[in-house]
Amino acid sequence: MTKRERVAVAAAGGRPDRVPLSFWRHFPDADDDAGQLADATVAFQRAYDLDLVKLMPSGMYGTEDFGAVAGDPDPVTGAKRLIEGPIGGAGDWARLRVAPPEVGSRGRELRCLKMVRGALGPLVPIIQTVFSPLTTAAKMAGRDRLIVMLRQAPDAVREGLETITRSEQAFARACLGAGADGIFFATQLAGADGLESEAYRAFGAPYDLRVLEALACVPHLSVLHLHGDGVPFDLFAQYQVPVFNWHDRRTPPSLEEGCRLRPWGAAAGGLDERGVLLEGTPGQVAEDALAVIKRTGGLRHLLAPGCVLPLRVPPDNLDAVRGAVEAA
Repeated sequence: MTKRERVAVAAAGGRPDRVPLSFWRHFPDADDDAGQLADATVAFQRAYDLDLVKLMPSGMYGTEDFGAVAGDPDPVTGAKRLIEGPIGGAGDWARLRVAPPEVGSRGRELRCLKMVRGALGPLVPIIQTVFSPLTTAAKMAGRDRLIVMLRQAPDAVREGLETITRSEQAFARACLGAGADGIFFATQLAGADGLESEAYRAFGAPYDLRVLEALACVPHLSVLHLHGDGVPFDLFAQYQVPVFNWHDRRTPPSLEEGCRLRPWGAAAGGLDERGVLLEGTPGQVAEDALAVIKRTGGLRHLLAPGCVLPLRVPPDNLDAVRGAVEAA
């Protein structure tokens, strides 16, 4: 099977010739420049021959077009952090304007996508990272401040979420047009340290679904990333995304239980990016990966981490995962 065929079979709920493999990391020294990030992405892909390439823009890229300033990469993951944000009070949400996909930080990521597609050719699935509107709002305002505003000025926040949603709808469509096979749609507000379920149903899900509807016109290989501990799976039952990804090695449900709770599509997970993959030997990593593949039997499974790889994961351990997949 080609990489595209392999991922498509797994995403459709089947068992391909072998388990597809994907993992991803930030490139904090390159992600301010489209060409440099494309070069880093292509080099990473050529080193590990992954079945699914997830583009890794700065985690703050979606806020920059709204006036945020990002920098100061996290020393563990390389994710950029907010330096200065556009939201100081409830009235600031009305000042946001829809961000066109072809210019600014989104335009930079479209250029990167086109370069990566040109370098890797048509048979390698590529997905672009897109954050949920509520996640982008939290990145701009700060999580705690946003939660207070949701209680005290919900209509003002809704106005901002509308602007962000329209921006992400246009960007998601533009990514498909630029050669992406889908998006990696990440929500960081549904876990135990985010919003209660009812609040997420009110302020998260309606806007999430509108972004995802922008992809409904074509088949796509998108991934829904549920970031954080204790994410309630029932919140996302209506999300028409073929692959789910969560911190399965850190928090319930397990990989197998996640597949039972969502009896269609595929689960991306199984790699312990903060445990054996980071601290173990190549032999331990290979043994762990083989055990995960044995548990799933290769059905409805993409072998992947629960989140971004720490920067100091040893390359030899990533090679060991690649070898385990081939040996399984």
